[in-house]
Amino acid sequence: MNEVTDQIIQEFRKLHAAEKVRLVQQMWDEISDEVALLPLTAAQRRTLDDRIDDHEANPGDVEPWEHARDEVIRAV
Repeated sequence: MNEVTDQIIQEFRKLHAAEKVRLVQQMWDEISDEVALLPLTAAQRRTLDDRIDDHEANPGDVEPWEHARDEVIRAV
């Protein structure tokens, strides 16, 4: 890390928890906006293509959203 980053971290540590949460949320929103503009990698595109191919070959091999959601909620 550099001096500027170290200084930011030191100032961050002085904030109250609620301020830290607000700041991190704001930072995450900015990061996610930037990442959303990035093109897919070759590996990501292959994964999506494979999943589309699998779905087209087996359209009935799906689970309703409600069942998947309930399973996730039970696991938490």
